[in-house]
Amino acid sequence: MSEMQKAKLNILSELKRLCAHCACGSSKAHRCPVQEIALRIEHLNGVPLMVNSEFKGVLWGRM
Repeated sequence: MSEMQKAKLNILSELKRLCAHCACGSSKAHRCPVQEIALRIEHLNGVPLMVNSEFKGVLWGRM
């Protein structure tokens, strides 16, 4: 797993704790802004910037 994927998973797990339904793992259908933000984060992609074998961020491509 790349450093970028690890960072995204960490962010997603933190976000899920902001919504009571998501934090409890409830299967009840609900609409919350946390889910919308999580989907956007999951779809982020770019070129990881590595300096001295350390993850420093992502370089975004232009469309």
